[in-house]
Order: sequence, then C-alpha cells, then structure tokens
Amino acid sequence: MNSTLCRTLRKMLADGFEQYNGVIEQDVYKRLGCSNPARAYWVCNWPILHCLGCNERCTPKSIEGFQIVLPTVKSEKKYDLSPYEMVSRKHLLRADEAAFCLNVKPRTVYKMAEEGKLNRHIELPFRVTAESVREQMEKVEIG
Repeated sequence: MNSTLCRTLRKMLADGFEQYNGVIEQDVYKRLGCSNPARAYWVCNWPILHCLGCNERCTPKSIEGFQIVLPTVKSEKKYDLSPYEMVSRKHLLRADEAAFCLNVKPRTVYKMAEEGKLNRHIELPFRVTAESVREQMEKVEIG
C-alpha cells in the first residue's frame, strides 16, 4: 500500500466510509471492466461505494449487485473502566472523568466544585477527588 492510497483511505474513513463486507455479484466486476476482482477492496458510505483495489478507483453508478448491509452501531465507549472502578482506582479525576462517573456534563462538575459539592485539588490542572465523586454517586434518591 503506497502513501497516496493510505492518505485516501484515511480521509475516506474520516468522512464516514467503512470497509464494505457485503456480498458482491460477479456482474459488478464485468460492468466495471475489472481485470482482477481478487484485488478489490471496497469501502462504502451507503449507498456510495468505492473500490481501492487498483489505480482505477472504481465507483459504480448503481448499487445493483451489492448486498445491502445493515448499519453498524458505533460504540461511544470512551473509558475502559466503569464509574465505580474509576473512583476506586484513582485518587484524582479530571472534569470529564468525574462527569462520566456522575452522568453529567463537565461544566456541571466545575459548578459542583464551585458549590463545594466536590472537593477540588488546589493546583492546576483542574482535578476533583475521587472520594467526593464517590460520595455524590451514592447520593441517589430511590423512590
């Protein structure tokens, strides 16, 4: 894979394209005049498909012959730890980590620290104690 192809693929992935894993009928390659279908590498942002397998960079005019694949759900998992693991393993938490644990926005964490609900570390960068976050996590009103 050359550097131009790497840049092209990186840009396409950033633009929402994904590797196409559906079944492709052989008629597609005949219509495109592809001489080596074994080299085909398809990416798609349905219904747009591009082949990056050779220098031709084919883009079919229709999706005929391509299996329609269901969209995948992208995980938004930002942290490897659960909130309880995070407050038990770390002493100080960043605003985004505390927000994750409390299921609030980082701005709310800053506000809670100003109000004295969370104990803030004196020095910058902004950090709050895991103990104070844990205490706030335990203040759940069960109805």
